[in-house]
Amino acid sequence: MPQIIPLRGLRYTPAAGPLGELLAPPYDVITPAQQQALLSRNPFNAVHLELAEGGEERYARVAGLVDAWERGGQLARETNPTLYAYEQTFREAGRTFTRRALVAGVEAQPWDEGAVRPHEFTMSGPKEDRLKLLEATRIQFSPVFMIARDRAGQLQDFLELTMHARPADLEANTPDGDGHRLWLVEASRFEMRQLAPLLSESFYIADGHHRYETAVNYRELLLARGEPLERDHPARFAMTAVVASNDPGLIIRPIHRIVPRPAPADWAGRIAPAFAVEPLGAHGEVAAAATAILEREPGAIVAIGLAPGELHVLRLRERAALLARIPAGRSERWAAIAPNVLRYGVLEPLWGITDADLAAGAVEYSHDAQEVVSAAQAAQGSTVCFLISHVGIEEVMALADQGERMPQKSTFFHPKLGTGLVFHPLYP
Repeated sequence: MPQIIPLRGLRYTPAAGPLGELLAPPYDVITPAQQQALLSRNPFNAVHLELAEGGEERYARVAGLVDAWERGGQLARETNPTLYAYEQTFREAGRTFTRRALVAGVEAQPWDEGAVRPHEFTMSGPKEDRLKLLEATRIQFSPVFMIARDRAGQLQDFLELTMHARPADLEANTPDGDGHRLWLVEASRFEMRQLAPLLSESFYIADGHHRYETAVNYRELLLARGEPLERDHPARFAMTAVVASNDPGLIIRPIHRIVPRPAPADWAGRIAPAFAVEPLGAHGEVAAAATAILEREPGAIVAIGLAPGELHVLRLRERAALLARIPAGRSERWAAIAPNVLRYGVLEPLWGITDADLAAGAVEYSHDAQEVVSAAQAAQGSTVCFLISHVGIEEVMALADQGERMPQKSTFFHPKLGTGLVFHPLYP
C-alpha cells in the first residue's frame, strides 16, 4: 500500500497579494483566454509557474521565478512537516456542494505495484512537458486528485474534526465562484496514527494521471542517476489531494462528444442493429430537455443533428450487437460505460472512427451541455453532437480494480483543485 507523509510545503505569503488572485486551475484545463486573464490578474499568480508562456526556455524561467519569489518574500517554506485539510465550496445544477480533501504526499509507485490505480490512459506529450518542468524546478505545483474508499471513516473524521476545531488558516474565493479553505496541521505521530487505516486502502486517480506518472518517472530518473533517496525523501512522493469516495461533493460530469462532420444519409440503418431511435422533434431548451432525459435514463444517448435541426434519443436494445464491436479482452462492464457505448455503438458504425482518428482530433469534447448544443446549432447540419451520462465513481473504481482503463475524456471531476494553495518541493 502507498505510504502517506506530511509535506514541508512552499506557500504564498501575504506579500504576494490576496490568495484569490493567486490561484489557478491545473494546467490541462486552462484555455488560452483563461491563461491571459490569470497572467494579468496578479504578477505572482500560480499560472506563471503552472503554465508559463514560451518555448523550451520557459522551464528555466519558471525555476528563476520561484527563486526570485522566495528571495523576495512572496513564497516561504513550511518550517515543520504539515498536513493540509482542504475544503472547496461550489455550485452545481443549482445546488451548493462542499468537497473535502487531505493534501499530503502519497508514495509515487509504478502502476504494476497496484497500490495507486489509474482509470484513464495518458498521452506522452503532457508527460514530457511536466517532466521538463519538474527537472528544472524540482517542485510539484499542482496536486494529483485521488479517491480512497475510506471504509474505516478515518479520513472523513480527521477532516471533520480539523475543520470544526478552528477557523481556516487560509481562505479565498476565485472568479468562478468557488470557495477554497485550507487548514494547516503540524503532523505529529498522533495525526499520522489517526490516518493509519488509509494505508490499507487502494487509491484511485481521479484527475492528474500525467502528473502522477511524471512523479514516478522523476523518482526513477533520480534513482537511475545514483542519487540517494531515503525512504521519506520528498522526491519519492506525489503531492496529492485525497478525497473519500463517499464524499457528498464528489461530482463527476459527463464529457459530451462533438463530431465535426454530417451524418451519413443511411445513419438510421447503420445503428439500428444495436439501438432503438426515438425522434424528439424541436425543443426550445435543448440542453435542459436532454439533461432531463439523461437523468431519467442514464443509459440513453441524446443526438443532435443526425438529421439537420433534429434531436433523437438512442436507446441500446441489443447488447450483443454492441459487444461484437468491442475489442477482445474487454469486459462487459467496460463496454457498458456511456463513452464506450457511444464510441463503438455509434461513432464507429456511422463514421468508421478509429483510435488513430480520435488521437488526430476527429472528435471534440465538452463537459458543458449548453456549449455542445450551441456548437450543433451553429454548425447548421455539418456537425453531429452527442450528450451522454456521466460515469459514476463506483464504476470508476470497479474498472480500475479490474485493471481496465477507460478511454481518455471519460470523466470530468468537478470542480478542479486549486493550484497555488501549496507547492511541493522535491528536496529536503
